[in-house]
Amino acid sequence: MRSIKRGLRSFVRHPLANLVVVLLLFVCLTFSLSMLSVKMAADSQVEEVKKSVGNYAELRVSSQYQMQVFEEQREQDPAKRQAEARKMSEEELLSERTRLMVPEELVDDFSRQPEVASYDKVLETRVTLPGVESTELASALSMRGGPGSESASPSQSNSFLFEGNTDGASAADFLRGAKILVEGSFYTYQDYLQANPVVLVEKTLAEENGLQVGDTITAKITGAEGRGSEMELTVKGIYETVEVGQEGATRDPMAFNPAGSKFYVPLSVLQALNNTPGYVELGCYYLDSADSSFAVQKYFQEMVSDASEEGNRYELATDYSDFEAISDPLHKVARTSVIGLAGALAACALIIVLAMAIIVGGRARELGVLKAIGATDRQVLLQYAAEITCICLAAVILATGASAAVSQRLGDWLLQEGAAAEQAVQPSQAQGMPAMRFMSRNLYKEGGRFSLPGSRRQEVELDVVYRGGLLAYGVLILLGISLLGTAVPVAWINRLRPARVLAME
Repeated sequence: MRSIKRGLRSFVRHPLANLVVVLLLFVCLTFSLSMLSVKMAADSQVEEVKKSVGNYAELRVSSQYQMQVFEEQREQDPAKRQAEARKMSEEELLSERTRLMVPEELVDDFSRQPEVASYDKVLETRVTLPGVESTELASALSMRGGPGSESASPSQSNSFLFEGNTDGASAADFLRGAKILVEGSFYTYQDYLQANPVVLVEKTLAEENGLQVGDTITAKITGAEGRGSEMELTVKGIYETVEVGQEGATRDPMAFNPAGSKFYVPLSVLQALNNTPGYVELGCYYLDSADSSFAVQKYFQEMVSDASEEGNRYELATDYSDFEAISDPLHKVARTSVIGLAGALAACALIIVLAMAIIVGGRARELGVLKAIGATDRQVLLQYAAEITCICLAAVILATGASAAVSQRLGDWLLQEGAAAEQAVQPSQAQGMPAMRFMSRNLYKEGGRFSLPGSRRQEVELDVVYRGGLLAYGVLILLGISLLGTAVPVAWINRLRPARVLAME
């Protein structure tokens, strides 16, 4: 205890020398703790990104196979193709209609993978509604009777885009907030299982056609004739478009209803309307983590490798590339922070070793006197350990407070540097985009397909906040530096001879 008190008095007796060491350590420790805070924030942000990006996959018909079918149909004479279609049986007609679709059984089988947290099945097609007038195709000019106001043909004005899935609330447009339900309710999973003929209608279209929740509309079944060629759909809900996305992006800017007139129905109902039972356009899967993307890709390759046609016919698209693009600047910030942390800690170690070498070397006579009057090596070491701890503790306390003020700015600067480097590479990557518009498709979760991918990406933000763990790291750094600093007194004490030191005086 007396040794520790002597160490504290020694710290107070040499304020100038200790202040210089404290300031040097303060600068290096501030940089060290700031780099540590930035790294912790970057790692935390990567985990947050993983919750919404990189954990999505789609099982769908491949672009390569679509191109193959397109080439075959383009080379075939239309009249000959129609004549062959008239000779086809029901099974052959179904096979022809579903060439660009995925068997529902295949989608269900893939969903049984342990990495799949939830999944949905989607079909999108056009359906004719004889008693409903379209508001999409009526432009402002046509309503005024001006030039170019020719009426659309009945087949065009009564043909609407329908989307079907297993639960209305989980449709991509509603999940991402592009569309919101304003009246009625969504169709449910039970509606899908029981094939209940219910539908969600766009607000403007419903108002123009006098439709309300509970009303019915008639839909024609594709390829069916006679009494069984129509289906009555009950309006279960009315939605409003908040964000005009891919559906309305390529339409006439003068359109009366630029929000679009898409109808949403249970998947089983749309399969019946499209006359394609057992087939969907794609399967949508949410994985338990972005890290599972490689595992499901490997399983997909094994699943389709048995049949060469399926290997070419289907593809598994994921948004892992989006996760990489978003997280790459964060990873760069984390790596830079680690390098900066290691350099700052090395500087701290060098400062404390050199400082203690100067301090102990300048007090050789004091050491000799202490040992001459009977002080043990342990007592002398405790005295200098207490002094070193006071120096490091003062530096750590000051650095902890300063790092809370500069960490956010340092993190923002590192992130901007990484983003600037990424933007410099993007122009060269953009040159490799597919030339054919319809072959480049967005993922279903982005709200659109058969269109060029959107240029918007999730904006990366680095929120550097003070964490309780930072204080623990500061204490560990304090202990490490203190132990390293005591190595110098230990070396001096072991080789010091009191008689020689006193004889030199």
